[in-house]
Amino acid sequence: MAIKVPRLKQNRNGVYCLRVIFTDDTGKRRERQQSLGTKSPAVARLLALKFNLELEQQRQAMPKLPSLEDFINRYKLDLSRGVMESEGAEDHARLMDALNAYKAANGGQLPPLQVAMAMGQKPAPVLIKSMIFSEATALYLEEKKLENAPQTLVEKGRTYKDFVGIFGDVEINLINKSEVVQWKTADLKRGLGANRINKRLGQVNDFFNWAIKHGHYTAHPTSPVDGLFLNSKKVGAKVEHYEPFTNDDLKAIFGETYPEEMKKPDQFFLPLVALFSGARREELAGLRVDSVKEVDGVKCFQIEEGKTADSRRLVPVHSQLVALGFWRYVEQVKSLGAEYLFPYLNEGANGRGKNLGRQFGLLLDKRGIKDGRKVFHSFRHTVITRLHTLGANTAHVMQLTGHRGEAGQSVHFGTYTHDVGLKALADTLEQLTYPIDLEQIKGADFSLFLKKWDLLEKRTAHQKNQHNKK
Repeated sequence: MAIKVPRLKQNRNGVYCLRVIFTDDTGKRRERQQSLGTKSPAVARLLALKFNLELEQQRQAMPKLPSLEDFINRYKLDLSRGVMESEGAEDHARLMDALNAYKAANGGQLPPLQVAMAMGQKPAPVLIKSMIFSEATALYLEEKKLENAPQTLVEKGRTYKDFVGIFGDVEINLINKSEVVQWKTADLKRGLGANRINKRLGQVNDFFNWAIKHGHYTAHPTSPVDGLFLNSKKVGAKVEHYEPFTNDDLKAIFGETYPEEMKKPDQFFLPLVALFSGARREELAGLRVDSVKEVDGVKCFQIEEGKTADSRRLVPVHSQLVALGFWRYVEQVKSLGAEYLFPYLNEGANGRGKNLGRQFGLLLDKRGIKDGRKVFHSFRHTVITRLHTLGANTAHVMQLTGHRGEAGQSVHFGTYTHDVGLKALADTLEQLTYPIDLEQIKGADFSLFLKKWDLLEKRTAHQKNQHNKK
């Protein structure tokens, strides 16, 4: 019967670790876990028993808990990979005991490293100490702020946090293809689609390629994600997850009660702007006042915080939007000196359009549009589908929607198509027409709403100023 060893735990992946609960200098109860780097119960018990013995001996000498680093860091041992560290005679003796325990538990067989050495073969290389996963990904995300949109950074951060949740915050050199395979398998078991899995794999792959180039990941010359992407066509996954709105959908959405249900400026205008531009929700919700302007005689808005560098673009304002009062609203906000076109929206982890997405979802439910593939993003698919059906210039459509250079585009359009003139883009966009009655929702006036917001902002600023003077 195996001896139960205090502080020894086994994580979901079968790797043993030490779990120590202690009280810090502030009196706060804390927990510390450290992987022992082995799945062998015999080796883990031996290391944990020796750790507990040394910890209790030193505790007798000092009332406080001694530095865990001095103990735990010695116990980095992965016999399956040939990773062995020793610091002096005592550590060497511990490792020899561990080897004997391994042999006893495995029918007298030595670990792979020792077998190779006994046969005169070149032993497996000892892994170089590396950064832990959270530190390395934090550096990566900081650098990617120059290239990726805020929402993309948030999504990558969630993926990396999920990875840590499964394998722990380990050194990146300890992550091999086997771990990534296990992670992918877990995604498959919980029913994620091929595109979603590939996106998550791509986010991890981008990180490891970056880490290799910067000399942080030295365990292998290539990313451990290489060769693990799913073939979407073979597993029958769809390229797109959203459906465009039908004419009946649009008639229902923009019915005569639309202004009463979408009472705020962003709720009223942004679905309409998306319908006549194909822009993404967060691209529109994050528009700054100075991004909406007239260039070469064309009213337009400039997407600054697109999904990718290719997403940043100038998009003409459709004449229907002007007729519905959008440009009048722009001028009203400009007169207030606000920074954002919808200044009352708060910046969140998912951008400034989260509440709009929720409100629009409620509107769809009221209209009886229950298809989960029909959401705000469906406006983008609606625009692209309609323009292609109308025979619009493909290069124009790509520039209007920010698809230049995205995966799946031809070399011609991705590399050699230069910026198209705004007048030509405006003419293409004006082809967009829908068999819906927008006259019934004309006349929305948000001047009172903006006046109240402005007064509240000034009052809050005054109160804050008075408080600071005290």
